This record gives sequence, structure tokens and C-alpha cells, in this order.
Amino acid sequence: MSNPHVLILPSWYPTGYFPMRGTFFREQAQALKEAGCQVGVIYPDFRSLRSINRGKLLTTRFQRTYRIEDGIPTYRVCGWNVISARLRGRLWVNLVKSMWRAYVAQWGRPDILHAHSVLWGGVAARQLSMQTGLPYVITEHSSGFARGMIRVWQEPFIEDAFTHASATIAVSGALARALSSYLPKGSSDIEIIPNMVDVSYFSLSPVRASDGPFRFLTVAFLKKNKGIDTLLRAFTQAFRERDDVGLEIGGDGPERRALERLVQELGIHDRVKFLGYLHREEVKTAMWRAHAFVLPSYVETFGVVLIEAMATGLPVIATYSGGPEEIVTPQTGILVKPGNVSALAQALWHVKENREAFPAETIRTNVVQKYSKTAVVTRLLALYQNILVQQDQRMTCRADSESAS
Repeated sequence: MSNPHVLILPSWYPTGYFPMRGTFFREQAQALKEAGCQVGVIYPDFRSLRSINRGKLLTTRFQRTYRIEDGIPTYRVCGWNVISARLRGRLWVNLVKSMWRAYVAQWGRPDILHAHSVLWGGVAARQLSMQTGLPYVITEHSSGFARGMIRVWQEPFIEDAFTHASATIAVSGALARALSSYLPKGSSDIEIIPNMVDVSYFSLSPVRASDGPFRFLTVAFLKKNKGIDTLLRAFTQAFRERDDVGLEIGGDGPERRALERLVQELGIHDRVKFLGYLHREEVKTAMWRAHAFVLPSYVETFGVVLIEAMATGLPVIATYSGGPEEIVTPQTGILVKPGNVSALAQALWHVKENREAFPAETIRTNVVQKYSKTAVVTRLLALYQNILVQQDQRMTCRADSESAS
């Protein structure tokens, strides 16, 4: 059987104004294409009214675009992020269904739908499946399940989409457990396939990191859940009297100003640098000049940035927050309890003083074996083929039954 035609329905996706959002969805689509699949993408891009220049309100209202992005036919429609979450979800699904007709007219009917996150890509896949009979797969990424953020009115949509999916995938065992109450048979029905990293892009640094001040790096959207305040306090506790250790913080977000004030209060402003929003190339460059990576989140369904850092050979310090427990091993880094300043300070000190205990080549090899394109796409293709074989068998049995009657 040849590789299938896959239509991807991402619940969020890179845009011109937010190019790093959902990059792992795009990278997986590209990897499937490289493996020989025909791949397409449909994505409704809902924008906040505050983020749109007033002069562009009318021209961006439900404007449809079609482009070949990195070799993949990508259909987008711009919408306004209406206040009502229920209405927003309904509108999102309806826009996918409307773009479906344009996609099929140009590229033909896909063999399988692959939604990333149930709200609302998975719900849209369920609606299209009811309309067309196509099988669909949902990969869940959202930390909302682990953080108790699912609303009561959303539950029927979630349960219906998961129940009728040909396969439900979670990116980590922790997320699978959080999803289990929404599936008929619980977590036993959930396949665990992690996110992947482009190991040809995130590679070992061509130049060894400077032997000057030891540099820790974190890259995150700066919100409370990421625990950057804990990192700042731990850094202060571990290296209060040391001027040969620095910390770089990549990313932006609602907590940035509060974190900058905290840096001043802690008296570490001369050793902490806020890098701001980073593009992909800038993330890699920051990793190449760092000596270790830290992700102190309270909840993390996976932690793509961890495997990116590990692919560059960096030892990592993370928390028992879900996904990192399946990524970080004693050979690649250290795990601590989230929010524990003293434990994080000890981990920072240990990695700083025992750098040679974490060989870059060993850390990278671990990532290549588990999270490379080849490792992840091989599992996805096997899942797709199994679903399509079962579908063919059901159709054959149905035809035989009808002819016998």
C-alpha cells in the first residue's frame, strides 16, 4: 500500500504575526511529505480584534488564502476572535468545512484526516468524517486537560470526537492519563507518540560553548505556569556569590515585566539577560552558546524545547510536570519538583559543577533514537496504514453482506 494522502487540521499553526506558534505541527506535516505522503493543511486563523490594525479590519474579515508553504498546500481563512468561546468553536469548525470543498476540488479527496488537538481541530475532523466517511486521528497536545481547564460545555464535543476517532494519540503518558476520562476505555485506548525534533537543524554546536561564564538558558512563553520566577530565585540561591555564572531568558509574555522587577529585587540584573521573542534560528544560536538548559514549568504536556536543547547536546534541568518525566533521564539531565526553589538551586549547582558528567554526544544520541523525524514518522505511517487496512476490511465485509442479501 502506498503512503496515504493526509489532510492536517491543526488547532493552532504558525502565522506571519506569530511564526513560532504550532511549529511542531508544521514540522510533522513536512516530515510526512518527505516520507512520501501527499499532505495538505486547513487552518482558520482567528485574530484578536486588538491585534488587527483598524484599517485592515474589513480586508481581513474571513479573507481566504491558498499557498504552497514549504511544498504543502495550505488553506487559511482569517476570522475575528469573537468573545463567545462557544460561538468561536462553532465558527472555527464551519470554516474548516467550507474550506474542505476548495481543498478537495483542487487536490482530491484525502485518505485520512489528522487533527492536532481536539478543540477545535478534532471536532472539525469528526464533523468532516460524519459528512464523508473518512477516518480521522486526533493528536492531543493541550495542557488544559492536565490543568483542569476544560469547561463543562466543551465535554460533549470532546467525548464525541475522541469516541469516534480511529485513533487518539497523546504526546506523553502523563497527558494520556489526563485524557483517559474522556475515552470509553480510558488511557488503554490512547497511543503515545511524542513530538519530534529536526535533528538536522538542532545539531551539536560547530564551536564548543565558551569556557568563560557558565551560561544557563531557558526559552518559554513568559506566563506563570512556566515557573520562571522559581528559576530566578533558585539561580540567586545557588550563585549568590558567583559572578562566573549567567542566565539567559528567551521568550516574551504577560509575566515579563514582573520577572524583570524580580531580577532587580534579587540583585542579579548584571547576570540575567532577557532576550525577548526569538525566531527559530535565534533559539538554536542561543542553545549553541549555552552550557545547560532549564525548563521549570508547573505543567508541561511534552516539552518540545527540551528535545531541541538536547539535540544540540545540552544537559537539561526540568520538573516533574508531565511530559519531561518521559524525556529526561539521569544521563541527560535532572528532574526536580515544580516550584521547589531549593531543589532547583541544587540541580543548577550540580550541573554547573559536573558538566563533564553529561557528554553532549550521549545526550544527542538519546534524542535521535526517540524523537527524530524517522522515529516519529515511522510510527505515524504504521498507524495510518493499520487504520486504512481495517477500513478496507470493513467496507469489503459490508459489500459482501449486501450482495449476499
